[in-house]
Amino acid sequence: MALNWLLSKRVRQRPDTEDVGARHPTSAGAADASSAPDTQELHWPDVVRHFGQEVAMALNSASDQLERLSQLEPSLVGSLQAVSEAVERARQAGMAAQHVLRLSEDPPAQHRELLGMDDVVRAVLTARADWLTRRQVSVRHGLAQTQVYVDSSMLYMLVDELLLWAAQLAPSIAVMVDRSRRTGRPRLSMLAWCDPSQVPDAAWHGMRWMLWHQLARSLGAVARMETHADHVRVTLNLAAVTEDQLATGIEESVGPSSVSAVIQGCRVLIISDSAQRRAQSLQALTGYGLILDNASDMAEAERLATRHLPDAVVYDGSLNPSAIDRLRDSLEARAGTPAAFIEIHDDDDGRADFHTSTIGSVSTGHIAAGSLNQALGPALVFELCKVM
Repeated sequence: MALNWLLSKRVRQRPDTEDVGARHPTSAGAADASSAPDTQELHWPDVVRHFGQEVAMALNSASDQLERLSQLEPSLVGSLQAVSEAVERARQAGMAAQHVLRLSEDPPAQHRELLGMDDVVRAVLTARADWLTRRQVSVRHGLAQTQVYVDSSMLYMLVDELLLWAAQLAPSIAVMVDRSRRTGRPRLSMLAWCDPSQVPDAAWHGMRWMLWHQLARSLGAVARMETHADHVRVTLNLAAVTEDQLATGIEESVGPSSVSAVIQGCRVLIISDSAQRRAQSLQALTGYGLILDNASDMAEAERLATRHLPDAVVYDGSLNPSAIDRLRDSLEARAGTPAAFIEIHDDDDGRADFHTSTIGSVSTGHIAAGSLNQALGPALVFELCKVM
């Protein structure tokens, strides 16, 4: 509706403008002297960007208010569920619109490395297990060991967005990872069991559709979609790993040292509203023998912490400090001992890549977002050893 309004304002003609100037030359001259005509051209990417920002900000506030209301009046939780889900869908659409524009106009630099695509899919399924359960979506999977040479966070986001898109189509999904018999290329397949003719267009070709397509293009993946009477199948073919890439990947792979053995089995909760940052954190802690949970907001983090007390919390610096303090106090009150906390801060705020925490009961380690892959593991070892 907003875009239609803007378009109509741009093309609508005002035939009386010239007549007014002709009849009242003095008034027209005064207007010209006081202000210049607005010749600013309307750029549709800017319109979509600002539209997405305004929608996301408004719906973030609405989502927070609904969460507070459900806490104050537990009896309303059931009746508010449909409203909360509708608000969340709209909020995610606004955020996806901004993400599509960022990927197309200013794509992030990619750090390609040797990865097991089956491991990435498992990480996504683990992270989304509660989300899928709440929506009663079942997922079957067949994951063959398959190596790819790509950016880990981009691949994680691609799998995550494709899974969420498929979950909008059907309550039964299948995901497979293997190699093409014909080309030998790594292949990711996602099936949604549904009648394609009955799927609403908003779910079929919505912002998630656009986002996972843009992510696939950014990774150089070739997408193919097949529609059948009872299911939809999306297949993504990635580039095969070359001998040079394989050798480089083996040389760069550095596993956790024996010092980290002391933290194996600890539970770590990662909190960030950025799927990319959560993916980077999960990837950075792979191989340490940790039990990893992740949440996209504080409400989800508190639910996870209620079920399983974390030994450490890694959180985005953009989160509300008061909410982090409440979580810290709650964990210490229930466990009797403090949990380790590490804040991820942006690279442009002038701080070093990694600051250890100070001595005391309330202390926090700090790590730069650009150094997650190299520094998060060692930082977590230090912080956990201090509180254990």
